[in-house]
Amino acid sequence: MNTVTKVAITATALFLAACGPSKEELARLQLLAQEQARIAAEQAQKEARIRKKRIDSRISSADARWQDKAYLTESNIQSLFSSQDSRFAALSDSELEQKNTYFVSYPLQAARYDYKKGFHPFNIVGIRSLPNSGPYNSLFPDEAADYAPGHSAKSVVEFTLQQDLEKNRLGQDVLMKNGNRWVATVLNFKNYPALKSFNRDWQWIPGVFEDIKWKAAPEKTHAQSDSRVLEVQLGLRFCTLEDRCFSKIDYQGHPTHAVRADVMSIYVGNRDTGEILAKFVREAE
Repeated sequence: MNTVTKVAITATALFLAACGPSKEELARLQLLAQEQARIAAEQAQKEARIRKKRIDSRISSADARWQDKAYLTESNIQSLFSSQDSRFAALSDSELEQKNTYFVSYPLQAARYDYKKGFHPFNIVGIRSLPNSGPYNSLFPDEAADYAPGHSAKSVVEFTLQQDLEKNRLGQDVLMKNGNRWVATVLNFKNYPALKSFNRDWQWIPGVFEDIKWKAAPEKTHAQSDSRVLEVQLGLRFCTLEDRCFSKIDYQGHPTHAVRADVMSIYVGNRDTGEILAKFVREAE
């Protein structure tokens, strides 16, 4: 190939490069982009179907438990902690599975209606909100909290599963002096958008003093709360790995045995009438 030919080829290549891609190349790129968009849309639809199926399954399970009240039993709790507590080893006759959801129920206690802001706050009886993972940092490790300026460990909520109780002078059940506590610990769903809400009128309250608020007229909220039969039903999925899911701390002189859990669903309802007032469901796997 002589010098003139080489120069001509180089010039032609430079001219084509300067003019941009050819019509054929543009058409090919357009078809490729359309195919990628089609694949992405199909994947999004597939994920949406899977997510809907997962949510529907969790709602169906929570609905069934609200009706039959098949909640976590003392035997279930002993089984859950049997690997950590020798007192329960001989009593355990069943094993809780990490993939299953188990349900518990707690009373919902009404605070005073906030007329200025137009909502009724409520507290879940049996819950303790921690501003950070604190004593449970082994269950909720957050390495960023150790070195990132202004970063604090994630907030944790503790739910009582079982306690050593005794009768006081009024015949009421109270926590025994130095009595043991068995609790489930979860990331604070009040602070993080972990649950999909199906009722806009019910919203979580961040912080440690109040838990949830009902944005409705006082006549409506008092009709439900005055009888003191409102309950919160939780669906929990427990982490059962012996070496990373359990912790033991001291809480005000009470040995506290904790297990890490995830909240699958939360219902707010009237136990007397059976009416469900609010539903919250975890969307993630």
